[in-house]
Amino acid sequence: MKNKIKFLCDLLRVKQWVKNAFIFFPLIFSGKLFLPASVINCVITFLGFCLVASGLYIFNDYLDRHKDRLHPRKADRPLTRMEVGKPLISLLVGGLIGVGLLACWQVDPMVLLVALGYILLHLVYNLFAKMIVIIDVVFIALGFQVRIWAGAVAITVMPSVWLQMCVFLLALFLGFTKRRYEMKTLGEHAVSHRNVLSHYTVYLLDQIIIVCSTLAIVFYGLYAMSPDIVNRIGSQDMVYSVVFVIYGIFRYLYLSHVKKKGDDAGEALASDAPLLVNVLLWILYICFLLYNPLR
Repeated sequence: MKNKIKFLCDLLRVKQWVKNAFIFFPLIFSGKLFLPASVINCVITFLGFCLVASGLYIFNDYLDRHKDRLHPRKADRPLTRMEVGKPLISLLVGGLIGVGLLACWQVDPMVLLVALGYILLHLVYNLFAKMIVIIDVVFIALGFQVRIWAGAVAITVMPSVWLQMCVFLLALFLGFTKRRYEMKTLGEHAVSHRNVLSHYTVYLLDQIIIVCSTLAIVFYGLYAMSPDIVNRIGSQDMVYSVVFVIYGIFRYLYLSHVKKKGDDAGEALASDAPLLVNVLLWILYICFLLYNPLR
């Protein structure tokens, strides 16, 4: 039974669901965290996106099964070992995406539209964009932007431009860090695994990662000091949350460069206690400032 559950989790890539947590960002930062209807809408949207993402992951793993055999971690994926037949793969992809889209539609037709946009973005990436240097990671970052929009539409708010830029830059940072990990880990097999890696060098990626991480910190700092935030909480105390952002980025760089965990941000977060605690403390501090009844 335990092995079956692990097999199912690996097939659906459940660890990747943490990426959909970005759907809750608009809920937290809009001040609607304690409104039951908004929370329910975000939870349903989150579950819908998780199902859609799992369907797309299975489709993607099937397409990349031959190249994934060259990767030390991806070689153990169920579809890489072809432990699932084609009829079941088709049923799973169609079923997961269908149920996921239905869940999004139940929240709001606009959420369904955003989810369809996410699917289109994913297909364009897999069939075209992932072969174009830099654009490949930009498309990955756009996927996080779509999640922000899904969360915002679910509770009928307009996401902050500052928040969108912070998430976009953070996603670029994570994407280019993953490319660097692949080049360092796979060595001469890197290009065979992912063709676009032939256009990258470790030095180039290091420069891009520095730019992305720096801009992410700067933009978050500007967001924390923006008039909207200062007026909402009645002080500039939000700026102190930048400390958590800086530590989180530095910790992830440590995990990537020293602990060799730059391949999967979700797994790194789940397996590294200091990084997980830092994220939780950041969320608690943000919620304390935004929802403090004494202010």
